Formats: sequence, structure tokens, C-alpha cells
Amino acid sequence: MAAVRTLGPGSLKIGSTSSARDFSADVINTALEPSTDTEDNDNFLDGHTEGGSQTETWALTGSIKEDFSMDGLQVWCLNHSGETLPFEWVPNTDGTVKLTGSVVIASIQFGGDVKTKNSNDFSFVALDVTASAYTKP
Repeated sequence: MAAVRTLGPGSLKIGSTSSARDFSADVINTALEPSTDTEDNDNFLDGHTEGGSQTETWALTGSIKEDFSMDGLQVWCLNHSGETLPFEWVPNTDGTVKLTGSVVIASIQFGGDVKTKNSNDFSFVALDVTASAYTKP
């Protein structure tokens, strides 16, 4: 199979399977971003050195186009802020990978420039991120 290198068309769903919120129609960019922190090495009096520990954290980030309705993503995120919910992201439905885990929902900004279709950024802490095989339904 040829490499699939384009983001989209795909899907991004957050929540349990029966009540998942589909972000796909409102998201204009999205990414799973790792961040790695490494502590400094420890140097001991006897001359040996031990490597510092390394931790990795993830964030599900992106931008959405605003929807000033009670059914919009900003209202949904406000209503679920602080909740930890499962997610499934398929970057491209012609590809063979999906990424899953859980995210901690945070509120998204309302508003921006007047007389403009604004886009607003989101960033959710992501936990237990895994990649697995995706097959089209």
C-alpha cells in the first residue's frame, strides 16, 4: 500500500462510543503533540553518573471554526470542562492508523474579530495515547 501523507479526510470523536461528540466537521487542523522532559544527570562523589529520568506527556491540539449555537463545540467543551473522556482520531480514512486514548476537556475561547468567521484553538491533555490499526467500516 502506498504511504498516505495527507491529513484528512478523517475523523475525531471524543466521548464514549454511544455518546461520542464528533469534532470532524468543525476542526480545521489537529495534532497529537508529544512533549518530553528529561531531568539532569546525577553526578556522585565516587565519580559515576546516573541518567535523569525522562517523562513524556501528550496534548490533543487544534483549531475549530466557531459555531454560535447551543449545539456548538465551544458550548459542549464548556459543559464538559475538566472531564476525562476517551477519544479516537483517524487522521485519514484512506490510511491504516487510528490513535486513541483519553483527553481532559478544557473550555475553548468564544469570539474574535468582528464580521469574521473566527477559528479558535483548543488544547486537551491526552493520556494513554496508543496507535492501532484502522480499517474502513
